[in-house]
Amino acid sequence: MFQLIIAAGFSVAAIATVYQSWRARAPAVFYLSLVLLLISCVLWSYSQGWEYGLVYALCLPGLLVWPFISANQVQLPPPKNIPKARDISVSVKSTFYHISNYLVVLVVLMLTSLLASLAICRQLPFAEAGQLATSVVLLPLIWGLLGYHYLACESKPKALIVYVVIASASAAALIFIPG
Repeated sequence: MFQLIIAAGFSVAAIATVYQSWRARAPAVFYLSLVLLLISCVLWSYSQGWEYGLVYALCLPGLLVWPFISANQVQLPPPKNIPKARDISVSVKSTFYHISNYLVVLVVLMLTSLLASLAICRQLPFAEAGQLATSVVLLPLIWGLLGYHYLACESKPKALIVYVVIASASAAALIFIPG
């Protein structure tokens, strides 16, 4: 119980020093808060076990910060010039463009990221369960990066060709390269 109180105290101290570093704009105090947060992570892990301790150490500061936020809440005056709402213009061309982007990101890039993450994780020196667990973590990262790249790219057909090549190479690796 005493270890739990000390760990919670270090979490509160970490948040208080982050708040103080924000108010004073002092990087040294911020680095001190990172050290206190690291110490609180170790103490939480020691008192509750590493599974629960890390969850408590990383989630508790996010909950405890709200009193500091509410203490500094400021109501801004309403803006002097409120922009007018734009008219909605719907055309068949823009609708088709948005639906096609939606389908590419949702279907094509999801399949590409699935195949790529499975092909990458299959080559890892883990048991099958570890490979699948790593793939579950890696899949949304690859999907997000591919989606961001696709939406930021000017030439969507070229990007789509690259994604199909990546998916094909990943599928070939899954089929022909032993795991």
